[in-house]
Formats: sequence, structure tokens, C-alpha cells
Amino acid sequence: MPVVVTTLALMKEHGAQAAVWRRLGRTGRQTLTDALDNPDGDQPHEQELAAARAGHEAHRLAEWENHRPVCADCGEKFSDDRYTYVKHHRPTRNYDHTLCTTCQERNTAATAAAAEWTARPPAPDPATTAVEAGA
Repeated sequence: MPVVVTTLALMKEHGAQAAVWRRLGRTGRQTLTDALDNPDGDQPHEQELAAARAGHEAHRLAEWENHRPVCADCGEKFSDDRYTYVKHHRPTRNYDHTLCTTCQERNTAATAAAAEWTARPPAPDPATTAVEAGA
């Protein structure tokens, strides 16, 4: 919506049909018809909107980077996929939401190896086996 302004002094001196009108956002005085005309169409407004959207998106991405979680083990920032997964899944006993994917996989493998080690029957002690065989 165009906004045009003038002063009573200019209108008394030159008349309402003269170049006494100023359209906000433009430079110089114009006639009322020229001031209300829109020779550029909506292109300047659309450019302003596109610039505002780009600025907003850049700000949003900067905020995301500033608040992106980091791995409690290695300190790497979470990937988008990792953060989305962590955000939408509840923590479990075997799954640590403070670790990145690499550290979580390493932690899971170490936990599985420890569980396998404790599940094995103990190896026979050679000293005990020799005593039992001789008895």
C-alpha cells in the first residue's frame, strides 16, 4: 500500500496537481498520480521478502549450530540424523543419548563383548586340573 505525504505550504504554493507529493520509500517529489503509480510492480516487495526469508533461514541455521548437541565422549557435534533420532526416541539401558553414532556403536560393541565374556564358563585352572588328575 503506497503512502504519500505533502505539506499544506507546498499545496498552497504549487497546487495539489503539481509535484508536491512524496511517496515513502522513494526519493524526490512527484505528482499525486506518479506517486501512486507502481511502475516496478511487486518486484521490489518480493525481493525484500526473499531477503528477509534468507536472513531468517540463516539465523535459524546459526541458532541450530549454536545449540546442536555434542557427544559426551568425543565432543563431536551430532549429525542432523543423530539428533533427530535422539530427539524422538526414549533412552534405554543399552542406549546412551549423550553419545554420537560412532561412540554409541563402540559403546554397544564393548557392552556386548563384556556380556559375552561374563557369560562364558570359566576356563579350567591348569594347577587344579593336574591335582584332580593325580588324585
